[in-house]
Amino acid sequence: MADASISDMTNHSGHEPVSLERPDYAFDPTDPWTRTFQEGLKRAELSGKSVYEVGVGTGTNAAFVLRDCGASVFYGSDLDPRLVELAQRNVRSLAPHQASRFQPVMGAVSLVDNDEARAKLAKTDVIIACLPQVGDPNDEHFTSFRNEHSSAAPMEAEDPSEDHIAHYYPWKSFDEYPYNSVGLGLNEALLRRIREFGAAEAQVVMNFGCRIGTELIFEMFRANGFEPEKLASRLVLQHAGTDISFFVALESALKGTGLEKDFTCKFFADPEGEEKLSASQAQALLDEDPQVPLYHEVCVIRGVQPA
Repeated sequence: MADASISDMTNHSGHEPVSLERPDYAFDPTDPWTRTFQEGLKRAELSGKSVYEVGVGTGTNAAFVLRDCGASVFYGSDLDPRLVELAQRNVRSLAPHQASRFQPVMGAVSLVDNDEARAKLAKTDVIIACLPQVGDPNDEHFTSFRNEHSSAAPMEAEDPSEDHIAHYYPWKSFDEYPYNSVGLGLNEALLRRIREFGAAEAQVVMNFGCRIGTELIFEMFRANGFEPEKLASRLVLQHAGTDISFFVALESALKGTGLEKDFTCKFFADPEGEEKLSASQAQALLDEDPQVPLYHEVCVIRGVQPA
């Protein structure tokens, strides 16, 4: 799961840059997704707050939030237990004076689904996360949905690489959540867990790919008891290996329902966002040239529970 870039922190905080330990199976913490997340975290007023990251990754968010945003303590967990140990090493290297305030949950933790994670969540002011929004291409329910609408996954998406869990989520496991139907099942599950196990005033700051548009994402926040606010946004290059067949299938599923005019996925043919594309149009361009540059919005959204 993605985490924020350390590059801006070392360039603008007056500290000397230090090397970041990042194996091949971890996300690159310097990409535009993570830079956008960092911008949002800077605006999230985290000074003096306790912060919990779901999907702590390589630990660059932890170092950044502790050192540059002034958080009082930083909790974190990850589905990949290797990354939690790596995060500890990186925080000690990147933020040595604040490293004692990093208190991760060890082992593999899905969302906040163990006792230690929930105990820390109950003490947390702000939960942060960047969670996958595309189902595992090999998930039987997800495959059935794609096949029903004649939308095949690209070969790259079916490669069971070591970082598979960072890009995709098990679709079938989150079918009970209404917004799973638009790829937000994992995110909605986290919002519900925060409402159930977190403090009544806890806020959430999440990083999203907005290929389905921000309107639906805002709707999900409100449906789960959070008032949303956009903190940061930019257009980013669509990763060539990421499966967009789900978004094509979504558009196809709505054809003839009368709702298709109200829902169209949002891609762009240019980095300025002037030439809009639906998912079907974007896929047609990819079919002609798999290397064609396509763009979509990434944004950071803060959710606040009403008093």
